[in-house]
Amino acid sequence: MDNEDSLFFTCGLVIKAGTIVVPGQYNSLPDEQMSRVAFCFDGNWVYNDVDDDVIGAICFRHSDSSLWMLGRKGHLRHVKTGSADFTLANVRGKFENQRIETGRLGELLCIREIANELYICGQSSQVYRHSNGGWVGISPPGAKIASPTLESLDGLLSDDIYAVGEKGLIMHYDGARWSTLDSATNRPLSRVLCKSAEEVYACGNDGVLLVGNRNQWQVLDTERTMNFWDMALYDGQLYIAHVHGLVRYDGKDFFDVDTGLLPAPGAHKLDVGDGLLYSFGVDDILKFDGSRWERVICPHNT
Repeated sequence: MDNEDSLFFTCGLVIKAGTIVVPGQYNSLPDEQMSRVAFCFDGNWVYNDVDDDVIGAICFRHSDSSLWMLGRKGHLRHVKTGSADFTLANVRGKFENQRIETGRLGELLCIREIANELYICGQSSQVYRHSNGGWVGISPPGAKIASPTLESLDGLLSDDIYAVGEKGLIMHYDGARWSTLDSATNRPLSRVLCKSAEEVYACGNDGVLLVGNRNQWQVLDTERTMNFWDMALYDGQLYIAHVHGLVRYDGKDFFDVDTGLLPAPGAHKLDVGDGLLYSFGVDDILKFDGSRWERVICPHNT
């Protein structure tokens, strides 16, 4: 893009229909340790700058209407509206900051709400749980500097959590202990998603898609070789993001998604809310209502 104020996006989140949050960085300052977080409230775009970290993951906890934005170096910016609606008027000027001291353990990469609790994972097998207003380390025993990176975690219950990462690593947490599961791949895994207690998906490099649970895993033949970055369940089907677009899996077959948009948009992170599927690419934001894809334009990129 020629516009020196244009942004590339690191992740994204839909809070409700018409309200999205999209952290980004300036294309002209790709190495700057800062983020410009774009908020869209029914077409009204506003921004919240994080000057000391890159926001690489975000999460919305519906139980208290709280938004959590995770910096890779451990900075957390959060705001909650409780019983009030999540609107610009109710969040402006009310952001709070926390920090997780990671020492030399490396970056934090994922934040997820599981059974109303917040969890974070990252490099060196770091795992943290939000408890009593602070963050408590629950990393696997023996985790240390240069332990395997955990890229993603997910679960439906606090005693049934999965984490995945480098070299096909899959771990399971039963609420008290971590165990390493037999994996069906040695390729890096970027996302784990729990559809049910028995049906858990993990995706990663070179078109790898696994399905299974704590008992066993199997490889699904996607017939694709691109790196898979993220997944979301929408209308009962699995959508998978990659740099050139999206793949849809109906439980039997895989289909390349034709958005009908030109130039063809890429994808990176996915989120679902209020009956809508959002795709947050590095350069593209898309909205899908089940029948039509629409491009969402951030004013910075016009």
